[in-house]
Amino acid sequence: MDRAELFASLAQASPSPEDTVYVERRGTEYSWRRFGQGGDGQDDSSAQPGAGADVWMYFSGAWPREDPAASQAFCEDMLAEMESMAGGDDRCRWPLDQPWPHLH
Repeated sequence: MDRAELFASLAQASPSPEDTVYVERRGTEYSWRRFGQGGDGQDDSSAQPGAGADVWMYFSGAWPREDPAASQAFCEDMLAEMESMAGGDDRCRWPLDQPWPHLH
């Protein structure tokens, strides 16, 4: 599925905070799989964790369910984070001149 189909599929499934969602990209195609509420591996697709995806990630937490704009922004941010692990944009959120540990 493409990005738009991925976002629509995730919004329709409405994962709960107790679920763990696996998202992967192979070339320009995305797939996802949910682990949690009903047992082992639900929803989407052909996603096979660890079987040669170009980039992948697991996520667990609160998904924006009621607001389509927030859901879209959430998914865009999640994919940007995933792509950063494959040499995409630098997603560092801390100023380079701020020493560790970050105290906010």
